[in-house]
Amino acid sequence: MPEDTVDETLKVGTIVGKRYKVTQKLGEGGCGSVFKVEDIEDKGQQYALKVEFNNPNSGNVLKMEVQILSLMVNKRHVAKCVASGKKEKYSYMVMTLLGESLDSIVRKHGPFLNVSSQIRIGICVLFGIKQIHDLGYIHRDLKPANVALGCKGSPDERYFLVLDFGLARQYVNEEMDGKKMRRPREKALFRGTARYCSVSMHDRFEQGRVDDLWTLVYMLAELRCRLAWHDVDDKVEICEMKRMISDGDLFAKSPVQMLEFVKVVRNTQFYHRPDYEKLYKLLEDVMKSADYKWSDPYHWEPERKKKPSSGLARLGRKGVTTPTKESAEGGAQAPPETPFFTLEDFQSNPIGF
Repeated sequence: MPEDTVDETLKVGTIVGKRYKVTQKLGEGGCGSVFKVEDIEDKGQQYALKVEFNNPNSGNVLKMEVQILSLMVNKRHVAKCVASGKKEKYSYMVMTLLGESLDSIVRKHGPFLNVSSQIRIGICVLFGIKQIHDLGYIHRDLKPANVALGCKGSPDERYFLVLDFGLARQYVNEEMDGKKMRRPREKALFRGTARYCSVSMHDRFEQGRVDDLWTLVYMLAELRCRLAWHDVDDKVEICEMKRMISDGDLFAKSPVQMLEFVKVVRNTQFYHRPDYEKLYKLLEDVMKSADYKWSDPYHWEPERKKKPSSGLARLGRKGVTTPTKESAEGGAQAPPETPFFTLEDFQSNPIGF
């Protein structure tokens, strides 16, 4: 880090952009830090302040994130960028304050979550992936640390939002006759996180929409079963283990629908538009078959009322593959709930290819 760090500049009480007062440091990364700030013009309103050192080696991570969040301003279930600017020592962005990250949740309450939580998280992240793809960008660094619940008390407090778009890349070009996909480079620099990135990225091929889906595959598998390479650091070794692992072993403790899920991803090529609709239907089928509700407590939340199981779960080779439907004991039938997402959310194709 440079000698004049952001931490030295942004002490608690510092006001940024003539409006946002630093109240707490939340975390830091290789290029900057994240702080909680209070809006002094709108008392009680809190935001997250992301800062990036003005260093030639830090790239334009924050600039890309500001650009993408600006494009997503009218999208649902995304953080909002409310201000940005550049100072002598750092650049900054003020954005929606989010809740706990998936990475933090798993560290506290894992390592494995229940199937109901796994599937709901999967649907939320799939929606977030499609949102950025519909803008013509790919994320390139999806991982549990880059997924978080909405802030408590906000409309998104039970949704998982995709965040941190600093490594995103545009995969479409605006041309005279409309939008077209960019030609993939023969070789690309490694971008992402070795534990979750696709084999294609390990081989240094250009990432496309399907590569974001591979990160989702590995993230969802890990929520139920430790990845074979969880304690391996060498990228080459991780890549070979990804090549060798069977889908059955990868999703050993997940619903059987996940075997079809990974099959759909495997059959998607660089130029293909992912079948978001089919992927959503597979996850939704788990919800329906097990009678999971979006209003159900997540794995780490206290049970409101325990539902007795109506039978034994079906078992796979290495564990539960599809949970049985549970029914409440007596009492009136609960009214149908409004789902967080519908099929229409995964059918639109604004890019056109």
